[in-house]
Amino acid sequence: MSAQPTLPTICKTNHLSLEEFTSVISLLFEPTALLTQRLHDACPYESYDQLLDKADELIKELSPLEQLEVVNAHPRIGENAAKLSALSKAEQGNASDNEDAVLAKWAELNREYEEKYGFRFVIFVNGRSKESLFPIVEDRIANSTKSQELATGLSEMVDIARDRARKLQAANPASGAPSPKI
Repeated sequence: MSAQPTLPTICKTNHLSLEEFTSVISLLFEPTALLTQRLHDACPYESYDQLLDKADELIKELSPLEQLEVVNAHPRIGENAAKLSALSKAEQGNASDNEDAVLAKWAELNREYEEKYGFRFVIFVNGRSKESLFPIVEDRIANSTKSQELATGLSEMVDIARDRARKLQAANPASGAPSPKI
């Protein structure tokens, strides 16, 4: 059984090399060199909340092509578990009684979504079952636009990162301590 990942204090994170910083940011966001580099360049942060506020700001400033790179770093719902980070695997939940049918439907919905919009469907699962998300993706396929979906997906990624930070900080309260003034 693997240990629960932990976040270092924000003070320590502020002083990490880019490689080490990448490991920390990859706990919050799926790995994306573009976003990680820009967040690293913007150090220091007083808190993880401030870091995530900066991430949200930076994502909105990216070109549409760069935004696609960031959103496509996120795994598909129903992705092969071997391809998921530990946190994504936990967030997508356990197998259901009809897991094969659920995964087959997700494969079809992901294909439809990606054909229509050109990037991956992202949603903050937040403890919901994979099956409960079917009506949401179906509605978004039928009733949304590419620009709306890209903005929604990027916003959902930041929400996921905030939730991950909150959970990781709860497991190690010292990690959320504000950075001392330097």
